[in-house]
Amino acid sequence: MTKSTAASADPELPTEGASPLLPGTWEGEIVDLYTHLAQAFSLPKSVGAIFGIIFASPTPLSLDDVVERLGISKGSGSAGLKLLQRVGAIKSTFLPGDRRTRYTPETSLRRLLIGLLQETVAPHLRQSAQRLETLPALLEEHSAEERKILESRLRALSAWESKTRRLLPFALAFLGKPLKKQG
Repeated sequence: MTKSTAASADPELPTEGASPLLPGTWEGEIVDLYTHLAQAFSLPKSVGAIFGIIFASPTPLSLDDVVERLGISKGSGSAGLKLLQRVGAIKSTFLPGDRRTRYTPETSLRRLLIGLLQETVAPHLRQSAQRLETLPALLEEHSAEERKILESRLRALSAWESKTRRLLPFALAFLGKPLKKQG
């Protein structure tokens, strides 16, 4: 069976012939679209494929449904669903008489962007601020002439980090929700 282009060249997605998705089908094309979008946010292709299959489905899907339709492992499916829930890209729902959790997509671009910014950008900013504090001491191993150049670059790097850190709350406020407080 032919596989979707979404599954090509990614160790997290099935190899040739394993995926039941066909290029040119609604599901195959939506999965392919979100697989590429996930890469733009430095997320695994499988996460994009999982969101895509949930988005493409007119009915809520369970973990087993996702795994079967994409031909991925249960572990990869479970990890992807957890990440998508954490960023607010999917919502869990229950169907009467069915004990399995099922998932539907978040269709608000604003909510998706807020979740991605909070989950991907904000933690990196916190980590880079901590790392910047350790850099001045590392300049001591350089000559005075080199240190002068590198100190200038460190000031630029610090300015970039500071501006980005100040910009993030404005971006989130523009999208309609303040940055989560980190405890």
